[in-house]
Amino acid sequence: MTDPPYQSRAVLARDAALARVSRTRRWVIAAAAALTAGFAALVSAVAPGKTLTSKSPGLASAATATRSTPGSTRSSAIPAMPPPAKAGDLGLQAPGQAPSSVPDQSQPQSIPSQPPPAPPSSSSGGGGGVVSGGS
Repeated sequence: MTDPPYQSRAVLARDAALARVSRTRRWVIAAAAALTAGFAALVSAVAPGKTLTSKSPGLASAATATRSTPGSTRSSAIPAMPPPAKAGDLGLQAPGQAPSSVPDQSQPQSIPSQPPPAPPSSSSGGGGGVVSGGS
């Protein structure tokens, strides 16, 4: 038989290990949340037209006045989209002839027939289907 002091040491060691695992898990979750928030802030700062801080009303009116002046170009302006490509530019061609609605009868169409699969037989005479997890 084991002596009670050895058993209590094992219990204490187990409890200490579980406490370390719990503490480490909390730190990992907190670090993941912080990294996610930091990455989201970085992406929102890099995305065009988005900022992290709100602008004061004076700066916002100056920015709209700058945008409304015709002929002014800025390096951060988004370029216009090119016109849509035509089918010929993409390498697409019209078919040689229009498709016919009636299938060609010169070639017989043979569909291999297979007998329907037999239903699985149950060895127990329960009469009901098998239910997963049922007792």
